[in-house]
Amino acid sequence: MCGIAGWVDFRANPQERALRDMERSIVHRGPDEGSVWLSGPCGLVHRRLRIIDLSPAAAQPMSNEDGRVQIVFNGEIYNFKPLRAELMALGHQFRSKSDTEALVHGYEEWGVSLIARLRGMFAFAIWDEAERRLLLARDRIGKKPLYYRVDQQSLAFGSELDVFKALPGFSPRLSLPGFLSYMEFGYVPGAESILEGVMRLPPGHCATFDAQGLKIDRYASLPAVSGDGLASGSATEMAERLEAIVREAVVCRLESDVPLGCFLSGGVDSSLVSAVAQENLGTRLRTYTVGFDQSPLSEAAQARQVAERLGTDHHELTVSPGSILGEFEAILRGAAEPLGDDSYVPTYLISRETRKFVTVVLSGDGGDELFAGYEKYRQFRKAAGWQKAPLPWGWLAERAWNDRLHKSCAAIGTGDARGLARWLSTLWKRADLSRALLGGRPAAAPAEDVFDATWRRRGEFHDIERWMLTDMETYLEGDILAKVDRANMAVGLEGRSPLLDQEWIREALRWPLHADLDAGGKRVLKRMLARRFPTEWFERPKQGFGMPVEQWFRGGLRGCLEKYTDRARLKRRGLLDADYTRGTVAAHLSGRRNFARKLYAVVAFEAWADRFFGENAALAG
Repeated sequence: MCGIAGWVDFRANPQERALRDMERSIVHRGPDEGSVWLSGPCGLVHRRLRIIDLSPAAAQPMSNEDGRVQIVFNGEIYNFKPLRAELMALGHQFRSKSDTEALVHGYEEWGVSLIARLRGMFAFAIWDEAERRLLLARDRIGKKPLYYRVDQQSLAFGSELDVFKALPGFSPRLSLPGFLSYMEFGYVPGAESILEGVMRLPPGHCATFDAQGLKIDRYASLPAVSGDGLASGSATEMAERLEAIVREAVVCRLESDVPLGCFLSGGVDSSLVSAVAQENLGTRLRTYTVGFDQSPLSEAAQARQVAERLGTDHHELTVSPGSILGEFEAILRGAAEPLGDDSYVPTYLISRETRKFVTVVLSGDGGDELFAGYEKYRQFRKAAGWQKAPLPWGWLAERAWNDRLHKSCAAIGTGDARGLARWLSTLWKRADLSRALLGGRPAAAPAEDVFDATWRRRGEFHDIERWMLTDMETYLEGDILAKVDRANMAVGLEGRSPLLDQEWIREALRWPLHADLDAGGKRVLKRMLARRFPTEWFERPKQGFGMPVEQWFRGGLRGCLEKYTDRARLKRRGLLDADYTRGTVAAHLSGRRNFARKLYAVVAFEAWADRFFGENAALAG
């Protein structure tokens, strides 16, 4: 796990000073060591977090024997040992025991087709001196970030947005379409970023850049046709088929030359990963959880129960308004990019606590999207049934006597499955944004954005499966994985996700996903857990990992909320209508409405923008 950056310029050679500035901007991603390589039109930057082969031989940028191939790599290749054996049989000689060197020689042997052979999480750049060509690649599901900016015969790339501030002559500007997406979803989906002119390489894609320009290709994707190779049999039989795959997915992620542990929430996904890890580690597993003081959102007691059953070395962090007040703003300001997901702060806190003991941590990310774990999928099915009733849902929403009823009627009133799924996926709704944003910007929104396009491509699927696959390409990649990467790497911690292993995903997608809703979700995973724990432990609603911001914004964090939604600040930024936003704040503080998630997104953006652009920066121009 590391941070990477680089700059290729065929007009004038990159400046070493700018490359050094890029390196300094991502030190937190690789606190162990860093280096810059510069030759002709190409400069590469690397910050290293030592995980596998701690010796200098595994340092980056790394080259092949004659220096023709140079690489900077972020991530882990879990099948690097069989790749290494195959390459050695073909005559390649290795100087290190790192997975990075398998990429170097793999590119020598197979070229771009190497990427399809990889099993892991990765973002990397390879400079081919002979071809004078840069290759960029990102893993199938989007675990590791990779941004780029292309301008005529120049391309810069990096793991985070801050690297682009080092480019001579580039003044970062807020992307107004990106800001609109952020306000609606809490993140920017698709290939765009929140910065104008800076793009993201999509998951499952690679790109080549040379003097003729940039070419982007897809090498892997989730299924686009329903019913291809669906498995038959019961949930128990499916669990038996998946047992060996999950074991392999966990075991290959236990490879580490530094201390390793697991995040444990006490829920289905993390309990399964922790159980399989403990069964195969050979030593006592370290587990880590975060709980919220006096909050119904806390699952610390359940995590403790699972840890005791497994016999792990368990660590528990309790978060309260008092303990978080002094750090809340600093955590949001320091984020690599704004994220309107209130679970970012506790994820950061548990990552920091975990980093005191281990350098690598496994998590249960991915189970909800694959096995209908989110409550919103059940809400969708109920609301879709009510949509058949010819009632004036919009009129009822406006006259609802409480917040919950208002939101239920508004969701049902969306009219169709796509509109309902979108409504349940967003923070600020399109109707809100038409009043909240200055200048009528929502009217200029594209007729079909990334969410709608992804939904449309899978017209043959059951609506629930259609939404779950859309979530995997939007919400999972843009929110969940981005949150974990930013929180982990802010403190130099490597996160690994066995339930996002490509072989696991391929087999899991053969199960009729919507069928899991009939049993409250995750039926297959619960069958796997039943071999290890009492069944009743996991027959409870999913609680999520967010903070109780609804209450905290009315209490200990009220001052923070008022600061970042101050009327003068909003007018200075020029993005949000001050009257409408302040009205939203007042409605929340009164207790009449719950706008905590909407307002958290505003606070998170403003705190980040203070650091990135400056507290007095006007951003709408």
